[in-house]
Amino acid sequence: MQTLVKEKFIQISYEPEGDYLYADWLGFQSEESVKAGCELLLKELTKKKASKVLNDNTKVTGPWQSATEWVGTVWFPKMEAAGLKHFSWIFSSNIFAELSAKKAMPASDIVKSFNSYPEAKKWIISPQ
Repeated sequence: MQTLVKEKFIQISYEPEGDYLYADWLGFQSEESVKAGCELLLKELTKKKASKVLNDNTKVTGPWQSATEWVGTVWFPKMEAAGLKHFSWIFSSNIFAELSAKKAMPASDIVKSFNSYPEAKKWIISPQ
């Protein structure tokens, strides 16, 4: 994997073998960090001309509900306009982080949720 972005709240990598971006969210997320991380992910998706994202929330440690509406109604449409076709989302084991993710997740066929990395990776490499 090739590291593209390394911040204290998110790391974004590119996996050429599966042709997808890997977003590893880290720790407690605020509205500002969620928006900043999402914008970085959009920028990298555009630069790489990628269409697939594996979004990993397993290391997220709390709720981020103040950004959920923005993620679902503003950011996801921007990602789709930039070429996003498949978005694999691994939920955190923290119930509050999981609830935030579920609230932000748009009702779309391109987004699928998972509870483990192996499942999410398998789907993003060859989405059904």
